[in-house]
Amino acid sequence: MLPFFTNPYPDELLFSAIARYHFYSGNIDCKDTLEELFGSRSVIPSVEIGSHFSILAEKLGFHYSIENLLANHTIYPYYAMFLSKERQLEILQDVAEDGQGLYTRLGMVAGSICRKEGLYY
Repeated sequence: MLPFFTNPYPDELLFSAIARYHFYSGNIDCKDTLEELFGSRSVIPSVEIGSHFSILAEKLGFHYSIENLLANHTIYPYYAMFLSKERQLEILQDVAEDGQGLYTRLGMVAGSICRKEGLYY
């Protein structure tokens, strides 16, 4: 378990909370932060949803669960209302593990809507 984590603000994306943790932890290399949070230097955090939540929730302690992180700190709720219960359970399993196939299940890969580059605020 981590000695501290910067609690995500209401409706804040997990990606942003991880970036803030990186800043306050004093880590110079982003890979060190990834290893602390996910137990691996090769995890690629995602702005939209993400993966490896089971490891992250374990490291963050009992205040966090996979379901809570997914529902409150990702864009998943905007997709969930259009998904069947079966598909929602599959996505929950995807984010808990390595996330392979996650964006295909959500329809983001096949979608024709253009994505913007970078983050906006």
